[in-house]
Amino acid sequence: MASQEGFLAYGFGRYKLMGRRGQDDSYLHAGDWLEVWMEGRGWVAVQVLADLSGRWYFLDGHGSLVAVSLGMRARVVNQWQAM
Repeated sequence: MASQEGFLAYGFGRYKLMGRRGQDDSYLHAGDWLEVWMEGRGWVAVQVLADLSGRWYFLDGHGSLVAVSLGMRARVVNQWQAM
């Protein structure tokens, strides 16, 4: 696992990226982009979003809902780029 990679976790009502060697846990904000590792697909870029009721969800660069789960490998990226 590369040093910028960590695992998706949840705490205090927000998702966070944790377990990155030499780095503190990082809470995610609505609008952030990250990549999650999905078996059979590899790294998938997703945008973190939240609705007005505080429900978090993740969309890929095409606007499709992506089901993420706690413990998934993840890494923060600056913006989505098509591969």
